[in-house]
Order: sequence, then C-alpha cells, then structure tokens
Amino acid sequence: MSFYQFKPITIGLVIALVGFGALASEPDVFAKLDADKDGRLSRTELQVPCNREIFATLDRNSDSVIERQEFKSSGDMATYEDKGGIDDKGVKLRWLEFRVGRFDLQDGTFITCNATEGQYPLEVTASRADIEQAKRTIQSRLVEDAARSAKR
Repeated sequence: MSFYQFKPITIGLVIALVGFGALASEPDVFAKLDADKDGRLSRTELQVPCNREIFATLDRNSDSVIERQEFKSSGDMATYEDKGGIDDKGVKLRWLEFRVGRFDLQDGTFITCNATEGQYPLEVTASRADIEQAKRTIQSRLVEDAARSAKR
C-alpha cells in the first residue's frame, strides 16, 4: 500500500481532531456562572438582566436550582403571574401579568435580554384552561406584532 491509499483516512482524522479542538475551546457558560462549583446554578449565581424570567424558564422542574441538563445559554423566556385586585369602585379585577422575550448569555460575560411586558385582562372566574389560552393568545399577538414590524 502506498501513502496515497491512506490519504483520505488521514485527512478525515485531521478534520475530526480539528473539530474536537473547536468544540473544546467553546466557552462553558454554565461553569463560568457556577461560582461555587457545585454543579448547580442558584438565583444568586444567575445575576443577569431579566434573571427572574431566565431562571423561571430554565428551572424546568421548579426546584429553585438550575442543573446542567436544564441549562441553555440562549432561548425564549416567559413568566406569567395571575394578579388581581379591586378597583376604586369596588369592582374585582383579574389580569395576567406577563414578561416574554429572548435571552442570550453568550460566554457568561455579555448578556442580552429583550423582553416585552404587559397585562392581559382575565375574567375574575378564569380557570387554569382560560389562563393557558391567554398565554397562547399573548404569544401569538407578539409573533403577529413582530411580523408586522419586520414588514415595515
């Protein structure tokens, strides 16, 4: 066998090794944010803009910490709070307070957080299903607004 018969294999190995090197050099955002190195992110370790929304989005099992398998360095975020009160005429009110948007933690040193916030009126007797429908309505309206803005 000559050298030329091994050339494709050699080139493939070189490309694979270069690829692994590129992956290894990517910043580990989770490790940078995990100040106490316990393998979990607490609320105090994730002190970034919109941290309440990002934390709520990433803490999928709601155990008040973010494990590595829950962690993403960018994505959609959303928080919704069922609010209520009584107006100055004694009428009961209820609304869904929302904050939705996108976040990008990049390398843990530069953070962007773009969010839209507002209130969506609810019936005082709104059920869990009504609230889930309201969330879908909010999301679709935001998508429609973004599409309209992009056309301008």
